[in-house]
Amino acid sequence: MEKRALLAIIISLIILVVYQQYFAPPAPEPSKEKPAEKAQPAEPPKEETQRGGAIPASPAPPAAVIKTQPGKDVSVDTPLYTAVFDTRGARLKSWKVKKYLDKIGEGAKPLDLAATELGANLPFRLEVQEANFPYSDAVLYEVNTESLKLNPQGKGDLIFTWKSPQGVQVSQQITFFGDSYRMDIRLQMTNPTSTAYEGRPVYAWLGKVPKVSGGGGMACIPGSGSSSTTVPPFTALVKKELHEIELNDLKEEKRFSQNVQWGGFQDTYFLAALIPQKPEGTELIFKKISDTTGDLFMAGPKVALAPQTQHNQVYTMFLGPKDLDVLKAFGSDLDRALDFGWFDIIAKPMLYVLKFFYQYTGNYGVAIILLTILIKILFWYPTHISYKSMKEMKKIQPEMAKLREKFKDNKEKLNKEMMDLYRRYKVNPMSGCLPIAIQIPIFFALYKVLLYSIGIRHAPFFWWIQDLSAQDPYYISPILMGASMFIQQWMTPTTGDPTQAKMMLIMPVVFTFMFLSFPTGLVIYWLFNNILSIGQQIYINKQPT
Repeated sequence: MEKRALLAIIISLIILVVYQQYFAPPAPEPSKEKPAEKAQPAEPPKEETQRGGAIPASPAPPAAVIKTQPGKDVSVDTPLYTAVFDTRGARLKSWKVKKYLDKIGEGAKPLDLAATELGANLPFRLEVQEANFPYSDAVLYEVNTESLKLNPQGKGDLIFTWKSPQGVQVSQQITFFGDSYRMDIRLQMTNPTSTAYEGRPVYAWLGKVPKVSGGGGMACIPGSGSSSTTVPPFTALVKKELHEIELNDLKEEKRFSQNVQWGGFQDTYFLAALIPQKPEGTELIFKKISDTTGDLFMAGPKVALAPQTQHNQVYTMFLGPKDLDVLKAFGSDLDRALDFGWFDIIAKPMLYVLKFFYQYTGNYGVAIILLTILIKILFWYPTHISYKSMKEMKKIQPEMAKLREKFKDNKEKLNKEMMDLYRRYKVNPMSGCLPIAIQIPIFFALYKVLLYSIGIRHAPFFWWIQDLSAQDPYYISPILMGASMFIQQWMTPTTGDPTQAKMMLIMPVVFTFMFLSFPTGLVIYWLFNNILSIGQQIYINKQPT
């Protein structure tokens, strides 16, 4: 049983790397992006109008409605980000997060979530579809101010207003907060005329999937500077159930029409999410455009504007990091977006503890070591029992060898005699699996934490280790980990089974090669866990029998 358990552990870890290397979705070919528009033509670019087709698009407006002059840039500056909107369509052009840079070292720049990380060209805009008045996402809005600067406690509005030739007025009041990645959007459609009009307001996010390049069986997220796996780009909370959808899983589109709490477009570390004030009547549509692009649409109910009436819809948008504390404080169950899969129940408490240690140490590497010590303390007793049992197993190895020789041609009799021997000496042959087995859930949970937690991104340790979420550039820590594992295996008594002895001997080699491409933070955890285990074994071996 011990041999089978150890083999299962090795196979499980190997499967993880083999899957990433050979079976994970291949890196998409870079799409040929159309150049950004330098001047606004009489009609909006075809790429933009065609990417609005998840819901039947409204008829193209007359040329007279779309003015030829370009829109103006409107800027919003807060301590957390700098945003730029275009008055043509009130579309988002740029959203640069100040605390998160595109790389480590000289020349690093704030990441632009709208233009480079999550979005395509002009990713966020309003569409009014199924309309009987000529609206386009490239109409020219008036705006109340050309710049907005907020302090940490500040709050301010951009109010975009457009009026159709028929008199229908569309306004978007966007409220910004100096201490949050939040936008509150109040859409108002007003009909001051004597004619009835109608239309369906739809907010769209035109998303871009990060281009992925392999490396050592892992994938690298552009701008993250770290070894990581990609996450499904579409995510949504519907009826309190989290949905994450890969582009490849969409033949055309996916719709959610009831109890939509929020819908988002994400990568490993960042999220653009739309939250309707009234989930009833809201429809969420995900649409695949290509292997590298996908669109999110959040559509309200179709509006019937009787003469002298108006209609309001309210949304909240989050555009920022998938930091557990930030998402939790934001509310709307947005923290569900940071999902660790099967290991969520272990990973999130582990992340909280890691962040707690970081508050006092200022170094995530030291925090990982302290977390390792805490885990070792929690599992000290079961590990202690296991090591004691293995020590007792060593005593009966001569008798086990005699039984193997005596009943080498009768496996059934050999197994019966072995069980009698174990009962006589009150030892459990399976206890040797425990020290490694109890680490496996912790290992995978920490693996997820180090891959998907933005706090670990670009987090330095000491000396040559400048990013705990990336692999060790010089492979020093994996080699030290392999050496510590070899020492631990050398000190661990075996049952005398030659097959098991060979397996135990090869394990440090296998693990070392696997860990070459793992995040350095994970290697540090395993290295220090081995060191603590060696100390525990030395302590037990010195105890009188």
